[in-house]
Amino acid sequence: MPVIRHFGFDRGEAFHRAAAAWVEGGSVAAEPRLAATVLLVRDGAAGPEVFVQQRAATMAFAPSMVVFPGGRVDPTDAAAGLPEAEVREVADLMGVEAERAWPLVAAAVREVEEECGVRLAPGVLVPRGRWLTPKLEPRRYDTWFFAARMPDDQVAKGTTSETTAERWGHPVELLRLGESGELRLMPPTMFMLEALARFDAVEAYLADRPSVALVEPILVEGPDGYALETTLP
Repeated sequence: MPVIRHFGFDRGEAFHRAAAAWVEGGSVAAEPRLAATVLLVRDGAAGPEVFVQQRAATMAFAPSMVVFPGGRVDPTDAAAGLPEAEVREVADLMGVEAERAWPLVAAAVREVEEECGVRLAPGVLVPRGRWLTPKLEPRRYDTWFFAARMPDDQVAKGTTSETTAERWGHPVELLRLGESGELRLMPPTMFMLEALARFDAVEAYLADRPSVALVEPILVEGPDGYALETTLP
């Protein structure tokens, strides 16, 4: 059963000023671009852990936010050389045709290698959700979230100038740091961490098949200011 969540009343003056400016300026929305991001997970002493990175403060989109490795789909991703059978398996889990899944799967694999030096086989990707950036943002993305087990024979590290720090963390601890303001988390990151926190082991998490219905936060105004009203599957 869908659940409605609100994010934003406590996001600070900058968010409220941007929301007010967008509304007063005519509420014109930018066209979203396709993107893919991956939750690299491993078993830890207290349960599953996930690899996160902090984006550089100079980034035009989501500066200083703590995110999972990922990025936008490039034009060349549609022609990437991938094992067709593996792409079709992932496409079936996504509920889309292989031709539509191909550039997203390619982008997910490419971005993980570029951003943290980890090479993934396309077939290990498990779709966890799909989020659309709110209309008030000047840069918008239609982002597919995937999960994958961290390969035992590799090491995740920061290999891109787009991020300034990286770490493995338990989802509950990362959410606590986000709530205290020590980390900056976007709503989809929070939701993905909350989902991961419900599992005791990576195997069970990757075996789970959540709804991947499109989630689009909508700007609403309440007595305490603006917020993003989000209907979660």
